Amino acid sequence: MQKPESKMEQIKKYTEATPEEVHEWQNGGDFFMTGNFDVMKMFVVVPAVIQIVVFGLMLAVFKFNTLFF
Repeated sequence: MQKPESKMEQIKKYTEATPEEVHEWQNGGDFFMTGNFDVMKMFVVVPAVIQIVVFGLMLAVFKFNTLFF
């Protein structure tokens, strides 16, 4: 009969990162962690362009609906 797992063993199903992996992740391994991007473009301009395009598509669907129905 196997020993039942403790609560922590049931929750922790991952391996801890080594100090080398943490250093690599913090110094170039992760795009957002390094900060080598223009915040204005990533979080303002790109979502605004997406919103404008989707709004235009919505208006186009309204127009097609008035023509066909």
